[in-house]
Amino acid sequence: MERRDPSPEDADRARQPLALNPTRVRQIGWVVLAVFVTLVALNIARERWVSVLFDAIVVGLLALTLWQNAQGRSLRAVHLMVASLALGLMALMFAGQGLYDEAPMAFPTLVVLAAMLGAHRLTRALVVILLVSLVVAYGLDQTGILPSVQDSPPWVRLFEVGLILVITWMLVQMISDDLRNAITRLEGEKQALQQSRQEIERLVQSDNLTGLPNRLLARDRLEQLLVQGAESGRVVAVIFLDIDNFKTINDSLGHAAGDALLLQVAVKLRAALRDTDTVARISGDEFVILLPNLKTESAIATVIGKINRAFREAFSVDGMSVLVTVSMGITVSPRDGEDVDVLLKNADMAMYRAKDLGRNTFCFFDPGMNESVAEQLRIAAGLRTALANGELRVYYQPQLELAGERVIGAEALLRWQHPEQGFISPTVFIPIAERSGLIHEIGDWVLQQACRDAQQWRAAGLGDLTVAVNVSPLQLRRADFDVVVAAALAAAGLPGEALELELTESSLIADTRDLAELLQRVARRGVRIAIDDFGTGYSNLSYLRRLAVHRLKIDRAFVDGICNDPNDEALVRAITEMAQCLGLAVVAEGIEDSATLQRLRGLDCQSGQGYFWSQAVPHEAFVDFVCARRGCVNDSGGCRPG
Repeated sequence: MERRDPSPEDADRARQPLALNPTRVRQIGWVVLAVFVTLVALNIARERWVSVLFDAIVVGLLALTLWQNAQGRSLRAVHLMVASLALGLMALMFAGQGLYDEAPMAFPTLVVLAAMLGAHRLTRALVVILLVSLVVAYGLDQTGILPSVQDSPPWVRLFEVGLILVITWMLVQMISDDLRNAITRLEGEKQALQQSRQEIERLVQSDNLTGLPNRLLARDRLEQLLVQGAESGRVVAVIFLDIDNFKTINDSLGHAAGDALLLQVAVKLRAALRDTDTVARISGDEFVILLPNLKTESAIATVIGKINRAFREAFSVDGMSVLVTVSMGITVSPRDGEDVDVLLKNADMAMYRAKDLGRNTFCFFDPGMNESVAEQLRIAAGLRTALANGELRVYYQPQLELAGERVIGAEALLRWQHPEQGFISPTVFIPIAERSGLIHEIGDWVLQQACRDAQQWRAAGLGDLTVAVNVSPLQLRRADFDVVVAAALAAAGLPGEALELELTESSLIADTRDLAELLQRVARRGVRIAIDDFGTGYSNLSYLRRLAVHRLKIDRAFVDGICNDPNDEALVRAITEMAQCLGLAVVAEGIEDSATLQRLRGLDCQSGQGYFWSQAVPHEAFVDFVCARRGCVNDSGGCRPG
């Protein structure tokens, strides 16, 4: 720790008198009182009546000192004791043998007593007064006013000197005992303080749940490892590890189960690493692994293999077996950087690339990732202003009955016309909108615009057309999503039956009670629910029974090969037959030619969409398309006979 200079407040505290112990004051008072009572008796025997008088006065003052101490006024008692002893000793010196009197021999004992019980200022003043008294006695002796005459018998002088020696020894012994006790107490407090400081440092630098190092300690260790690696020429690797779908586990099993899983993950990671390696938990389900002193980068693969083997076995959480996978991003120093922040950022980017690759894998950092991230940041920034600037537009791809090829509705598809880059594909900006949180604002706008346009179709006499709007899984996590849908319908004046919400199968993976209740509330408003890209997701058919689903959309991956691949035709046939049994409608995507259309008709598929009729077009072009199919012309937003 950094050492600081004493502050003025510290100096003031150092100059304050020690806290007085009333017991110690009482002990010293009784000892000194006993001494002066003895001196009174001795002087009476020698018939030194003046000394008897002064000794008696001191005895009285000492008795008053003991009374003051008993009343809790220890500081006042000490000052009175020191003052009375000083006056008594000086009086005895002047009334007795002067410079040859035994009283000055007790001056050092008095100074020791004052230093032990009083403040520094009191002790300094006492020393000055006693020195002055000796100088005065010397002056009186030299002038002959009060000559110093030695008249005590040897045995008396022996007794008094011995008594002073004993009293000095007793006081010094008391001081040493007090100092020893104080030192012992301070050592104990110092050890307790050190232990407390170590515990605080441990808490500050450790994760409360797993006991692993936290982000702060991981950064500190990485700094040290980078210095060591630079000196030794060895490689240092940083692995950013994230548990796949941890939120789903946490939400479905509860936070207590999630914590138990994290504890087991921490144990397995620690067991898979060397003693010199570091594993730290830096946030909820994210861990950082530091691998120092590697001769080559190939040694990293060995560690990755150990980690993957550690996660092959299921974890036991609340009596349930839970399979866990992880995604890992790896960066290496010095190749990928020699700065702590740079390495951690690069490992984080590599981990997200592993997520994008399908999870349950690892990815080494590549400099091109920085360019990709920068591009994503630019797109995210552009999306924030795209709505206000009118750059986002809703296009519509017609949906038709396959039997009579009558237009029954359209799918609303979002397009972004960037002023500089032109059209940006939804496959590029939609994932970025989801990661940045903008998907909620954009999704609400698309829903509102589609409802307004669908109501205009009705007002223009295009019939009871249905508009299908795609919904992001993130939008479904909002508990008030049904309120958002109701507000969009009400603002446009569109009946709920004219709106269809398309959900991907990945949206239904959790299949929670909350999601089922949310879709039920939406369905009660008349809104229909469709499953988009059916057959390409998790195909957990149980949700078709539990959720309010009305229609299945067959993915174009199956429709494209229906005329050439018997397997694709079999899958489409199975989907249509299953839908008929469940009372669900079916729409086929990606119909490109008449042969595909005829084959779908033969499989009893009710409706479809694709380039065979039209690609996604702006609102006015869609109205033109509908009018043309009816043999009419678009006249100011409505159809009239041509």
